[in-house]
Amino acid sequence: MGLLVLAGGLAMAACSNAPALPAVDPAPTGSGAVTSPPTGGAASDQPTGDAPAPAETNPNGGYWPASLAATANPRLGDVVADGEGFTLYRFDKDTADPSASNCAGECAVTWPPVLTRNKIVFSGIDRDKLGAVKREDGSLQVTLAGWPVYRFAKDAAPGEINGEAVGGTWFVIAPDGTKANGDAG
Repeated sequence: MGLLVLAGGLAMAACSNAPALPAVDPAPTGSGAVTSPPTGGAASDQPTGDAPAPAETNPNGGYWPASLAATANPRLGDVVADGEGFTLYRFDKDTADPSASNCAGECAVTWPPVLTRNKIVFSGIDRDKLGAVKREDGSLQVTLAGWPVYRFAKDAAPGEINGEAVGGTWFVIAPDGTKANGDAG
């Protein structure tokens, strides 16, 4: 089954550095891709393929995942993973309203931010909860319910949750943007 591409532009939110995803009709299957032009050109309405490309590393820290998907974890329930099955996290020192990332430098080496160029491919996540925030280096980090999203470098295999509760500030993110352990904090 191919993913539905929902066209729209990332627009700068008024009085904020947080780009917002446009309001569009939801994908009938709860999955799809939200796209925008990378440099102000026309958005693509071409469907994406079934097999996403592997994640790419950003030389400035972070990576571009093939996709985001809701998945089940036996300990934490519904969680979000990237296209390779690696668990994703949120950071309590970030803010969701307005969206702001407070993990850079060495922090971003251990906790690579999930980045987007012009598209977020997703499955099992409410597209209205997806967005992006501009980082200090100019890259765009994926947000879920306003929370910037990260991967943990010490998760060596898909499905691991070694970053859960690290430092009392890092938590696996649920598909609605809350902490997967049930603490909406």
